[in-house]
Amino acid sequence: MAEHENLFKEMGVPIQIVEFNSALDQRKAMESGALDGMMTDMIVTSLLKKGGTDVRIIATALGATPKEGRFLIVSSPNSTIQTPTDLYKGNVAIAHNTMMEYLLNQYEEELHLDSTKIKTIQLPNLSLRVDAVLAGKDVKAAILPDPLASYAVQKGAHIVIDDTKLKGNYSQSVIIMKKNILTQHANEISRFLSAYHLAITHINENPTAYRTLALQKAGIPKDISNTYNPPSFTPHALPSPQEVQQVMRWMVAKKLLPTPYTYEEMVKVS
Repeated sequence: MAEHENLFKEMGVPIQIVEFNSALDQRKAMESGALDGMMTDMIVTSLLKKGGTDVRIIATALGATPKEGRFLIVSSPNSTIQTPTDLYKGNVAIAHNTMMEYLLNQYEEELHLDSTKIKTIQLPNLSLRVDAVLAGKDVKAAILPDPLASYAVQKGAHIVIDDTKLKGNYSQSVIIMKKNILTQHANEISRFLSAYHLAITHINENPTAYRTLALQKAGIPKDISNTYNPPSFTPHALPSPQEVQQVMRWMVAKKLLPTPYTYEEMVKVS
């Protein structure tokens, strides 16, 4: 929206937005130096840092509140898996060592599920994951983000876990920038954030005015375009120390990191 209404241009920020269909391709572009910043999650942020690309989180994109950035665990339309404990008799398609697996583990902990009884299947491609869970042959359940989660439900999938109805707030997407960019272009980054937060304010004040743009940019499936409500956003938000520490503990336990990063190493706090 900020790009569409020239807010970046009005703030005097020369921003070029590059779209990726693959999170892996996006990460490789960041590591190669083709990008200065990106929208991602805290797990990818940590892995970038571990690989030598020093970055900092400058804003929460989605997930400042539990209602933002919904994830669902859904089961196949022909499945008898309809409650969390029913997952013991099936399997869950995820992407290992990613936010998807982190979320599943947090759900297991909050809902007191025995993780040793839940079988997972590696299926990183989200489109294939949706198709597989709807077919219900090899994949009986899957974790999906909106809007694909809403699409699967519209096609008959059962909601097993809705993370907007849990006590904890587990899923955050964030905007990160390379540390050298933050140092060398502090004024431009400040103006970028001003335009970004202004766009959020406009969207929240009048979401219907930007519905068509949101549906186009988010690639909403046509089958749910009439009923899907684009998310609201929280301006001027950053991940909390607790949210960062929770991700760090999981990554160290999974041996994805040797030691946790501090909050200041992850988040630009001033």
